[in-house]
Amino acid sequence: MCSTQQCQVYAGAGKEDPRTTQAVEATRGIVLLRDGGGLVDIRYSASCGGHGEDNDAIWGGEPDPSLRGRADTASGGMSRVTDASIDGFLDGEGDAWCNKTKLGRSKFRWTETIAADDLTARVAAEYPEVGRVRQLTAARRGVSGRIGVLAIQGDKATVEVAGDLHIRRLLGGLKSTLFEVERRGDAFVIRGAGFGHGVGMCQMGAIGMASAGKRYAQILAHYYRGSHPHRLY
Repeated sequence: MCSTQQCQVYAGAGKEDPRTTQAVEATRGIVLLRDGGGLVDIRYSASCGGHGEDNDAIWGGEPDPSLRGRADTASGGMSRVTDASIDGFLDGEGDAWCNKTKLGRSKFRWTETIAADDLTARVAAEYPEVGRVRQLTAARRGVSGRIGVLAIQGDKATVEVAGDLHIRRLLGGLKSTLFEVERRGDAFVIRGAGFGHGVGMCQMGAIGMASAGKRYAQILAHYYRGSHPHRLY
């Protein structure tokens, strides 16, 4: 065990909670299997912001049927957040599980403002050919509305930047790539949702479901389609 995000910042036995210890003991020997066989590739992030994302949209590779983005609601329908619908999506609180706990509300919706000079300096460090940044546009979005390719238009050139984590870091460490951008005078206002890549289980959503009385098997079935718990020992 380590104290980084790799082990979810495990803080040692002194920080353990009796509830989580009980949960570990109660599920010892249980694994999550795909209905078609094989272990599920368990991925998760802090908050999906109301909609999960497909694994291949974030990391490339083959689409995983257990890691499909869907609405984080009781119905859990397969849907898509587009350029045309993202404004309404961000405006709406909806009935997302990850918005049903106070702990998750600061991650559910957020706004960041970046001065044009600061943004230009950030972009110039990696893409000096762009010049002064004039506009940020989503060139490609995943099913959740997360931006997979961001077009950065400057007064000298336009570049397309790919990669969830790369885009977030380039723009100053954004919580996620599920956002829209508006130019207001000498600043760019970024309005977004969620915290993390949004693939697999939404931790804030899982808390919301548990608080509503859902059992662990129901929570796993919601976030990992076509899977089921299986006791190995």
